[in-house]
Amino acid sequence: LRQRSPRGYKGSAMSGRCGVKPFGRFVLKPLWFYIFAPLFRRVFKVRAYGGEVLKREGPLIVAPNHRSYIDPPLIASVAPEPLVFLAKKELFEGRFKNWLFTSMNAIPVGRSKADFDALNEAVARLKEGCKVCIFPEGRRAPERGFLKPKPGIGYLVAKTGAPVVPVYIHNSTDILSSDNKHFRIPKGKVIVIFGKPIEFGKIEDSPRGYKAVAHRVMEEIKKLSQTVKYLDGRAGGGT
Repeated sequence: LRQRSPRGYKGSAMSGRCGVKPFGRFVLKPLWFYIFAPLFRRVFKVRAYGGEVLKREGPLIVAPNHRSYIDPPLIASVAPEPLVFLAKKELFEGRFKNWLFTSMNAIPVGRSKADFDALNEAVARLKEGCKVCIFPEGRRAPERGFLKPKPGIGYLVAKTGAPVVPVYIHNSTDILSSDNKHFRIPKGKVIVIFGKPIEFGKIEDSPRGYKAVAHRVMEEIKKLSQTVKYLDGRAGGGT
């Protein structure tokens, strides 16, 4: 990744406010948080642990592992407020889908190479005070596995200094398989574990620095994956 200055943001102070388009704020947000998210959690047996970390004021980078196309709505269903998602640009093809996903606070990302327009838009949103969700692996990993992280998350940290919340998603492929062929109601619980925010402070603003951040975040996600065996048997645990 080459260093570039963020576009679309003026000033250096973080405002603490995250703008949402009117249709997203007055229609999509109420529908999702009061109707669809509770239904989603109930039907797909979703249990979240540590999600209160997202109630923290100010910008955060939310960094989950990624094994299924269901992961973005899964994370959104347990978040206490709307997140800004970086999503593959193919989802935005067509006037209606582009309008819909833009209203949902999503940022289109081209995955064939480093998409600086998308990354800089995410930087601008973080500086507004938004909570931005980016999957460090960049694409879906094999079921039960992990991939080598991309440096994009390190770029966001270097440009904003925002803390990173590592997240481990367990069993999302029990809802929608990693090959996107099998959609079902899971027999067991689908678990989302939020870790403590990682404060990186000042890091090297270079490809080497970005990669170091990405690897640190993935190591924290892997550590969270080891805690599932303790949480899975907790009676009535999670939300």
